[in-house]
Amino acid sequence: MAAREGPMSATTIQERPDNTAGTMPPMEAGEPLETPAKGRRRRIIIPVVIVLVLLGVIVGLRYLAYASHHVTTDDSQISGNITTISPRVKGQVTKVYVSDDQSVHRGDKLVTLDDRDYRVAVMQAQAAYEQAMGGQQAAKTAVPQQSAMTAAQTAQAQAGIDQTASAVTNAQQRVASAQSELAAARNRVSQAQAQWTAAKAAAVKAAQDLNRARTLTAAGAIPQSQLDQARAAYESAVANQNAAAQGISVAQSAVSQAQNGITSAQAGVTQAQAQVQGSRAQLAQAQTGEQSTQIKSAQASVSSAQVKAAAAALANARLQESYTVIRAPIDGVVSKKSVNVGDTISAGQPLMAIADQQNLWITANLKETQISNVRVGQPVDIKVDAFRKRVFAGKVQSLSAATGATFALIPPDNASGNFTKVVQRVPVRISVDRRSDPSRLLRQGLSVEVSIDTTNH
Repeated sequence: MAAREGPMSATTIQERPDNTAGTMPPMEAGEPLETPAKGRRRRIIIPVVIVLVLLGVIVGLRYLAYASHHVTTDDSQISGNITTISPRVKGQVTKVYVSDDQSVHRGDKLVTLDDRDYRVAVMQAQAAYEQAMGGQQAAKTAVPQQSAMTAAQTAQAQAGIDQTASAVTNAQQRVASAQSELAAARNRVSQAQAQWTAAKAAAVKAAQDLNRARTLTAAGAIPQSQLDQARAAYESAVANQNAAAQGISVAQSAVSQAQNGITSAQAGVTQAQAQVQGSRAQLAQAQTGEQSTQIKSAQASVSSAQVKAAAAALANARLQESYTVIRAPIDGVVSKKSVNVGDTISAGQPLMAIADQQNLWITANLKETQISNVRVGQPVDIKVDAFRKRVFAGKVQSLSAATGATFALIPPDNASGNFTKVVQRVPVRISVDRRSDPSRLLRQGLSVEVSIDTTNH
């Protein structure tokens, strides 16, 4: 067979047409022939490989150019404000107007409480206020009456200069009466001083309660309503103290008036011996009515203070009643609702949360090696994992003053001797351009990937 195949191959080669003799070199016996298809494949593959290499080089150069002016991280989340809704007064829930995931606007009703007790308190405060107003009106009316009476007494004393027949008897009676009034006035002074001491102690206690409430409110331990109550109690105590001080002045003025009455009466005794001196004493007694006018004026001031205290109590009662309607403080979406009709709730108890969907931002945790060219105001491209086909716009709003580990509950301690260098993360706050999210697709907590353009660093 081998001897037979050798001549056949030679014959085949010799019988090729002449037009192929110049294009292909002669082949040795047994060498495989190169097919036309393989040659065409080689002529196609080589240009394709060259094109792919050129495309790879172009893409690589573009990536290097992009990476040199952009900082990218996927350690980012969407953040926003979440407001916890808590009542400022205790009571039983009568109606709940919202449900979970419901959009609300600022001022919308969320929950109402049973307000019957608070309406009764308002009625009581209203009655006390009207009573104080009546007392104030009476005190103001008494001042001109006392002034007119003083003028009449002065005129009468002037006319009584010629009437001195019973001066001694009348003077002795006036002395006894003035002594009784003096004793009564001194008792009123003691009572007024005791009331002022009690009012002062109450004012000191109210001031201490107010300072304590301010401290607890600043620490978030108690709600603002308790601070308002402490402030109202302090203002009421101060008003009571001022009223007690005015009462002391009134009582002391009464003592002075009684003492003047004694002097006038004693002068009346000597009037029998000296008609001129007695008449002048009567005139002086009449003129002491001005002190009565001053006393009435002081009483009017006390009534004014009582009106202010009653008005403060009424305002506080109305304020407490208004707290029975809980309204939304911001626009947002209701979340974590934990209140139902019939629940008895206390002041400060969390009822629900409202997530603000209008003012969102992104917290991007950049490596410490990436922040060298990051500046406030640089544009940011935002890709959200939930919407991979969308690119949202934003800009750098601020850079944290410290790394995330610094604010950790247990900061790392590198003084133990087992130091391992770990690349730290710096939180960067990025504001979201609301125009890039017209459909309000973004939600708090979504994972995002940000790319910061640092060209203008």
